[in-house]
Amino acid sequence: MKNKIILIVIIAALLGGVFYWFQWRPTQIRKECSEKVIEGAKGKNLSASELQIGLDFCLKLHGLAR
Repeated sequence: MKNKIILIVIIAALLGGVFYWFQWRPTQIRKECSEKVIEGAKGKNLSASELQIGLDFCLKLHGLAR
C-alpha cells in the first residue's frame, strides 16, 4: 500500500513537471515577450514585420525558437 502511494506521488510529480515544462513555461515566456515588445514599441512607428522580428528574437533568447 505504501509503495502504491509513493508511485502515485512520483507519477503526479512527473506529470506536473511535464505540464510545466511543455505548457505553462512556454505560454508564460510568449506572454512576457509579447508584453516586452509592445512596451518597447510604444511611441515608435514600427511595422508589423519589425514587431515580429523583436518577438522572434525574445523567444529565441528564452529558448523558444520558431
